[in-house]
Amino acid sequence: MILLLSSLFLTGCGPDTPPDFAQVYVRGILDTLYLGEYSEDFLSVTDTKDPALLEAEYETGLETEASYFAYYFGIDELTDTAKERVLDMYRELYQLARYEVHPSVAGENSYTVDVTVEPLDVISRVVAEDLDAFAAEQKAASSGDMTGEEYQERYVQGLVALIQAKMNEPGYHEPVTLTVEVTEDPEDGLYYLQGNGLAEIDEQIIRY
Repeated sequence: MILLLSSLFLTGCGPDTPPDFAQVYVRGILDTLYLGEYSEDFLSVTDTKDPALLEAEYETGLETEASYFAYYFGIDELTDTAKERVLDMYRELYQLARYEVHPSVAGENSYTVDVTVEPLDVISRVVAEDLDAFAAEQKAASSGDMTGEEYQERYVQGLVALIQAKMNEPGYHEPVTLTVEVTEDPEDGLYYLQGNGLAEIDEQIIRY
């Protein structure tokens, strides 16, 4: 997923700022991206006060994840119907995300925040246990009268059903701890996320 929220700036210390504002900042980004939720504490430490922006980021993240789904499973382009089905599936999957944002550690003009992620195994289990047989069944059941769009929608519907069935008993891989760096810009005193920490976290949230 493209983590657009990493462009939000952390305004830093102020009279109403939570004590560990770097931790609140990182947790707020993750909660927005994966749960579609944001807290007043998060809004208080960022340079945006518009919840609509955060809601748009959540939807953008879902769209990006749906595009990756199509790429991963070899689908050229999702039809509108298939895309909505996939988006709804990811809304459910994201609610199963597990991560813990640890207290920040102060450095010189920066903070580091460790995040422990338990990668969700739902899709990786489908790939390992069901995908080959499912693909063979779909190919065998296809008809010469079926259009490419019809085949794709049936394929996606079946694939989503397999994933949703695994969601009833979700499992998780071994926890992975990653570090995010929150750095101060010396010119304006605002803080921002530096490096690829959020992208690395995103790669672990759902294991493919």
